[in-house]
Amino acid sequence: MFHGVLKDPSKTEEGRQENIKKATKVMVDEKNPCLKEQNQSFHCLTENNYNRNACAGYFENYKRCKDFWNEVRVTRRREGIQPNLPPAEEREQIKRDILNKSHSET
Repeated sequence: MFHGVLKDPSKTEEGRQENIKKATKVMVDEKNPCLKEQNQSFHCLTENNYNRNACAGYFENYKRCKDFWNEVRVTRRREGIQPNLPPAEEREQIKRDILNKSHSET
């Protein structure tokens, strides 16, 4: 999440709005680990005239992503790890660790 002082505070309303936009994006990325998959689904819908059948693969990918991170949240909460949803900078490593572990068990 965005905490801290902006290095370049805005002096105009336009600059202020841009800083708000950047801070909001950071917050959304932090709270939604499946933002990329969500955006891909929306983009597919837009490109295919909102034909949901044409985007079924994107929807399935988004659902799998949400299920994966929900399981991570539940496990971390059960184990007393805070925050329940790992910070964005740790997610790639956590995903690799879990996927490697599941591949070695099969």
